[in-house]
Amino acid sequence: MLLTVKSERIGASLNIAVKGVLDYSTVESFDFVNETPQGVTEFNVDFAELEFIDSTGIGSILTVLHKANELQAKVNFNNMSEETKALFETIGVFDIKKSLLGEE
Repeated sequence: MLLTVKSERIGASLNIAVKGVLDYSTVESFDFVNETPQGVTEFNVDFAELEFIDSTGIGSILTVLHKANELQAKVNFNNMSEETKALFETIGVFDIKKSLLGEE
C-alpha cells in the first residue's frame, strides 16, 4: 500500500491529510517538514484515512512536532482511530507534544 500526503496551506495553517500506510517503506513521502512555508503557525494533521503506522511513521510525526516547536506553532491531530490514539499514548507522543509545545 502506498502513502498519499496532501498538504494545503490556508492562511497560517498547514493542513496535512495522510492516506494509506505510514511505515519504513513510505516515510519518505511524508518528508515535507523541511519545506514548510514561512508564516505557518498551525499544523493540522488529519489521520482519517491512515491505515497503519509503525515506529518509523511515529518518528516522522515527531519531526512535525519538532518543526512546530521551532516555529512556535500549534499541532492538531484530527480524526485519529482508537488504535492510533492508543499507540500514540503507549509510545508517549502526546506527552512529547505537551512537553515540546505546551499543549494537550
